[in-house]
Amino acid sequence: MANILKVTTPAIGYENTANVRTNPEMQNPVHVQGPVDPGKVARPDARSDAAAQQGEEALKFKFESNYDNFIRQLQKMPSVAEELPKLLSELSSTTIQSGMQAGIAQEIARFLGMINVGPETLQSMLQNQGSAAVRYTGAFFGLLRKLMSETKSVELRTNILNFLKKYTDMAESGSIMEDIKRDLKEVLQRMFPRQREEAAQMGQKLISRDGGATPDQQAENLKTLKSEILPYLNEYISKTHDRGTLRDTVAHMADLIGRYENGQEEGVLQAFRRLMEYQGFQKVFGDIDADSIFRILANTEFEKASAKNSEMDQLARILLRGASGEAGSENVQAFRQIMEAIVLNESVYMPLIHLLVPAVIDDTMIFSEMWVDPDAGGGSEKEDGTRERLIKGLVKFDIQDLGFFDLFFLCGEEQVSMQINLPAGLEKDAGKIESDIKRILQEHSLRPEEVVTGSSAVSIPLTEAFTNLKERKNSINVSI
Repeated sequence: MANILKVTTPAIGYENTANVRTNPEMQNPVHVQGPVDPGKVARPDARSDAAAQQGEEALKFKFESNYDNFIRQLQKMPSVAEELPKLLSELSSTTIQSGMQAGIAQEIARFLGMINVGPETLQSMLQNQGSAAVRYTGAFFGLLRKLMSETKSVELRTNILNFLKKYTDMAESGSIMEDIKRDLKEVLQRMFPRQREEAAQMGQKLISRDGGATPDQQAENLKTLKSEILPYLNEYISKTHDRGTLRDTVAHMADLIGRYENGQEEGVLQAFRRLMEYQGFQKVFGDIDADSIFRILANTEFEKASAKNSEMDQLARILLRGASGEAGSENVQAFRQIMEAIVLNESVYMPLIHLLVPAVIDDTMIFSEMWVDPDAGGGSEKEDGTRERLIKGLVKFDIQDLGFFDLFFLCGEEQVSMQINLPAGLEKDAGKIESDIKRILQEHSLRPEEVVTGSSAVSIPLTEAFTNLKERKNSINVSI
C-alpha cells in the first residue's frame, strides 16, 4: 500500500523532489506587511507609509497623521481664484433662474458693487486684507512675543497662553454663538415633535446680534445653555438611545459652550490680572491698568482691519447661501468646494498667510488668491552677522477675458526673483511682459535678479512652492 500519509520515514531518492518547483510568491510574500525594524534594511513588501501621497491609493490601511491628511487635501484643493470668478460671473449675468432664490441675486450684485474699485484703492484693499489675516499683530502682542521668548518661567508662559486663549474666545464669542444656534437647529430637525417644540422654546431665549451681546446678555445665554438646553438634550438622548448624528452634534455644541464660557470678559480680566503678578510681565508692560485691557484689545490692527473688511463678510454670506442651495441645486457642490478650500487654507496646520483680493477694475473682474511666508528663511548673511529677511509668495489670479495666471516670487531686502506663468493667449508676449516686470520692480527700488515666464496650463501646486509644508510631516502621529 502506498504510504499516503507518510507516517514512516520514506526511502531516500523516491520523493522526486528535484522536479518540484517552488512558488516564488510564497518564498517572498510581498502581499504581507513585514515588521518595521529601523536597525536593518528589510526586504521589500506591501508596506508603504507614503502610499497616501501617491496618486494610486491601493492600500486601504492608512499610516498618515492628521497633518499628512491635511497635505493630501491641500493637493486636491481647487483654486478659489480660478473657480469662484467663473461661478460669480455666471450667476451675475442672469437675474432669477429656476431654482435660484431672489435674495442670492441681490447679494451677488451687492458684492460686485462693493469690490468695484480703482487701481489707486487696490493697494489699500490688499493691506487691509493682510492686517485682517492675523489676529495677533500690533505693539501689544509684539511685547507678549518678546516676553515669551525671553522669560524662563514656565508658569508665566502658561499664563500668557491661557490669557490669549481666553481673549480669542472672547473676540469670537459672536461667531461661537451663531455656531451654537446652527447646531441647535440641526438637533431640532432630528427630534420628536413634542420635544422639538420644548427645546425650540428654550432656544428662543438665546440673544445674539451682529455687534455682539453685552456681558450681561452673554451671562444669560450661558445660563440658558448650561442649565436648560444642554441638560434637556442629554436627557433626550438617554431616553431615546439616539447615539448617532444627534449625539455627535450635541457633543460639538457642548464644546462650543465651553469656549463661549471661556471667553467671558470676567475670565479674561482675571487672566490678565494674574499676569500682572509676575515681575517679568511688569518689567515689560509697566504699570498698565487692568481695566483698560479691553480698550487696548478692541483697538488692535486686526480689529480695525476686520471692521473695514466688509467685502469678505459679504463673500462669506454668498458662499453660505450658495452652499445651502439658494443659488440652485446644480451649484451647491461648487459653492461647497470653494468653502472647503477657504476653510482648509485657514486651518491651524497652514503656516502661511492666506489672502483673497477680489476687485472689479474698469468693468473687468479680477480675483486674486495668495499665500505668503513672511519669514521663509534661507536669506543671505549680512555684515553684522544677521540674516536678511526672505519673503516667499505664491499668487494665483484670474483676469476676466485674459485667463489664469500663476506668480511665484522670492523677495529679499533689495532683490527679487520671480516666475510668472501666462495663459496661452499671452505666451507670444512673454518677452515684453518680462521687460515690463523688471521696469516696474526697478521703479519701486527693487533689483530683479531673475524673471522667467512659463505656461499656466499646469498650475503651480502649493506644496511645490512651499516645500517646508511637506517637511512638517516628519512629526508625531496624532491621528485618532
